[in-house]
Amino acid sequence: MSIAGLSKALVKVIEKNDAIPEMGPDDDFTTSEVAEFGIIEAQKHRSRGVTLGMFLSFMKYYQQAYEDLIYESNFSVEEKRYCSLYIKRYFDQLELGFALEWSGLSEKQKLEELQKSNRVITNEKNKYLTVFESIYDPIILVDKNNNIENINYKAAEVFFDFAVSGMKYYGNINTEKEFDWLNRELDKFMDLNEKEVIIEKTMETKKGQKTFMIKFRKMLDVSEKYRGTVILFNDITERKEMDQILKKQQEKLEYYAFTDPMTGVSNRRTGLMILEQELLFKHRIDAPLSICFLDIDGLKKINDTYGHEEGDILINLIIENLKESVREIDTISRIGGDEFLIIFPGCFESDAEKVIQRINYKLEDYDKKNEKPYQHGFSYGILELCVDNKLSINAVINAADKKMYQNKMQKMINPK
Repeated sequence: MSIAGLSKALVKVIEKNDAIPEMGPDDDFTTSEVAEFGIIEAQKHRSRGVTLGMFLSFMKYYQQAYEDLIYESNFSVEEKRYCSLYIKRYFDQLELGFALEWSGLSEKQKLEELQKSNRVITNEKNKYLTVFESIYDPIILVDKNNNIENINYKAAEVFFDFAVSGMKYYGNINTEKEFDWLNRELDKFMDLNEKEVIIEKTMETKKGQKTFMIKFRKMLDVSEKYRGTVILFNDITERKEMDQILKKQQEKLEYYAFTDPMTGVSNRRTGLMILEQELLFKHRIDAPLSICFLDIDGLKKINDTYGHEEGDILINLIIENLKESVREIDTISRIGGDEFLIIFPGCFESDAEKVIQRINYKLEDYDKKNEKPYQHGFSYGILELCVDNKLSINAVINAADKKMYQNKMQKMINPK
């Protein structure tokens, strides 16, 4: 910032007069346009307790920086001589200006100025503390050796048994035992040699278990006198809990998007999608494929006579027997209220028939052992798709449905 101010003042002088600044015995350097910036800076530094010798040494370093730029440039020898002399005269007038300004004050004036500046600095410190303590998120400041220098009100409230504003700043409290984990994370942060690192951590606090997004950031200090790390704790506990409620709601939505909620088997949309995939796969590898269209017998009459709850029990009993009898690669889908589709990949019609008959035997055995006013039965139609079969999904379903209807009519004509 000092270099930027010096350069701005230098450019301003050059734009008005590019002749090398001269100095006469009667010149008033306290009013010189060249010295204007230096006088203002001298006043600022003097009020902060900086000595004249210290300020002059700053200016010597700054002047050398400009000289180095001239020396390293591609200017001609004459141009370098001109620029170097211009810089020398510029800094000579600066130094004369603020040296006269500095020495022109009495000791009383200097003391009053210093006292006024101290009050301003104290107010600035109090303002910093007020802002620091008022920040909603917990903040911890550590020095270059990773020792905790300060914590704000929120950090004291969340991590310690006390919550008094400025407690760490004004009192020497022990904070180390509460933050063993923090020392380890700080060591990792220092080893990474990054300006900023963000981690997520769940921990026990005085407010219960909390999850924080913790940001470690090196202090931005050009003076390199206050090197350390700012640690900011962003409480994301509620957000994490809401995310979990949402990730669960999403799972439910996905489940119900593909599953029949009452029976737990695939819904119509999923069943038809799987059938389409199996038809495409069958044509690629020339594998057998059988499907079974199944319709539960007398469901409407049971619902009307005994209620829908009894009808649901009937459906679930049949479906549970289906689940126990088919293979893992087979798919059961609910196509309608009492209609189900079973897909048997790599299975001939005769094999699928054996599975269905086995289910029928189990249901017949169940009816013998349990006194129910109705039977647990279903009608079905099995369709084996041949190698050169080019039927659409709807055509396949209709063909299986037709065979199922024939089976239902035969049972009605020849009941057991």
